[in-house]
Amino acid sequence: MSNFTRCEMHPSASCDTVECCEELYLRTRGSTLPIKDERETRIWRTAAGQAENPEAFLFFKEYRIPAGRFWFSGAARSRGSREYRALLAMDLANLPVAKPDWFAESRTGPFLKYSVLVTQCLGPVEPFSDWLRSRREEESVTLPICSLVGAMARQLHDQGFGHFRMQAKNFMVCGGATPNVKMIDVPYTCRWKQALSPRLRKLDLEDLCGAHSVFSPAQIDTVLLAYNGSELLGDFRPGSRSRWGQKLRRITYYLAAIWSGHRP
Repeated sequence: MSNFTRCEMHPSASCDTVECCEELYLRTRGSTLPIKDERETRIWRTAAGQAENPEAFLFFKEYRIPAGRFWFSGAARSRGSREYRALLAMDLANLPVAKPDWFAESRTGPFLKYSVLVTQCLGPVEPFSDWLRSRREEESVTLPICSLVGAMARQLHDQGFGHFRMQAKNFMVCGGATPNVKMIDVPYTCRWKQALSPRLRKLDLEDLCGAHSVFSPAQIDTVLLAYNGSELLGDFRPGSRSRWGQKLRRITYYLAAIWSGHRP
């Protein structure tokens, strides 16, 4: 009997059955040194690619439920489910995100034990926040990537997506002859049928470029210039809101979004 009580796969996923997903999960989890292993999260990737594409590594995220929260876990969707659905919707909208492969969850009755999200690996990458810190004195190098981030945020919002926790570390700088940027970690993302409202755009941009961001003033200017949202945002400039005020505003808008049915 499968340990997975639910499993969904991308149309082009590496597996096409629940049994295949579970076998891959168990085999790689037991034989691969994790990239991260903490109380609630374990991350690893496959040690070898698919036979037809040796470079197609898979990236695994296992989200565990601590014992103290187990009895409350039946009331909400798993993080693996939320993030898979958001990445799938964004991928189908042709946004530059980590392509989801499949997700699964294991429950005892209605209570969640863990969920697993599997995405296709982006290759050599570095979190945008770390990438910026290591190049503090190289604005000629960082500003073009900041411009890509601003343009991507505008594209995301114009297609009706609100991130609700947009930070530099959610963007990955992908190496290569022409560096580009892709987004990961979108468990709180919601979607509307129309373009995102100005107040939710400001919420995301405040999270990304506000007083506690890693950006310099010149980098913030570059992000906002690439976002090109003056007709929607007026004279708004991130950094004017306190951390706690911003957090309260984010939670309020997020709860309103999920209670009105805007999760992907």
